[in-house]
Amino acid sequence: MNLEEKKVLLSRWDIIRQWKDKEWWYSGFYDTKNDIYFNFFFVRVNFIDQFTLTLFEVKEQKIYEFSKKLFLDKEQKKNKLCLNYHSKNISIEYNGDEIEGWTFKFKNNTFDIDLYLKPTIPYFTKFENQYVYKYGLMHYFNNLTNGLIKISNKTYKIENALCYYDHCFGTIPSESAWHWIAVQNKDVSLASLVNYGPYAQKYSEIYFKKNDRNWKLNEWIRLNQDVSFEHYELDDKLMNTWKITSTDIDVIVTPIMYILDRTKVPKPLPFLDNIKHYEFFIKLSGNVRIDGQWIEIKDLYGIMEQHNGKW
Repeated sequence: MNLEEKKVLLSRWDIIRQWKDKEWWYSGFYDTKNDIYFNFFFVRVNFIDQFTLTLFEVKEQKIYEFSKKLFLDKEQKKNKLCLNYHSKNISIEYNGDEIEGWTFKFKNNTFDIDLYLKPTIPYFTKFENQYVYKYGLMHYFNNLTNGLIKISNKTYKIENALCYYDHCFGTIPSESAWHWIAVQNKDVSLASLVNYGPYAQKYSEIYFKKNDRNWKLNEWIRLNQDVSFEHYELDDKLMNTWKITSTDIDVIVTPIMYILDRTKVPKPLPFLDNIKHYEFFIKLSGNVRIDGQWIEIKDLYGIMEQHNGKW
């Protein structure tokens, strides 16, 4: 499917006209058996690409991470996800499609990872501002993930962990901010974004495989997009409970672990890149309203982001 292909910055010769073009792919899963949350993402901006990987060990409260600025291979297979990079000490391969599934392989001095992701439910898309600033996204939930994660002297065997995968692309303001969640369990998948600033995007979507009322199953349902993210406690401690509300959503978010990624360009070019980006591994429970009826959702796990800055 062509929504998995690279969409922008296919050539980087015209930096001025492509200054606000950006693109990224994010994937992450919670493995309940090993009690770890693992994610990785690729980001492409006008002058560089970046790959980032994070492993949260919940029981040990330990975080392993790797991040590198690089240039992905130019190869792009038709209708395929095709993100690859190879150097003397690093190998990154993320390839596949919605029919055959996706493989992710990463190897350096610390990690040796080999995973296979199999899609099980339909994706949803969102496109906005097609006549002003073009922006689109594609989200997959409930991808069954199997394989091995080797780190230092540990090996995690992953068996049918539920992985989330998205692809976002378009014209993004240089200075932006957002709150975003993508959470799931075997019965429910939920995503919600509030993007602040000019040409801001919003969405809230839910998918039920099963619920107490046994209705509206196996289809993506669009919820009210005007969503509020707030600390449930009146202080600045990010690990305190959060609350997310709208006319269709009333849920509590409990952060389990988080990491701060602050990226800065050297001082001669400070205006290019100054980001404060938090990633939270979270648990979510509460209620959503479908066709006027409230339905309880429990124990969804996944990612929450808080982002602001120039990039």
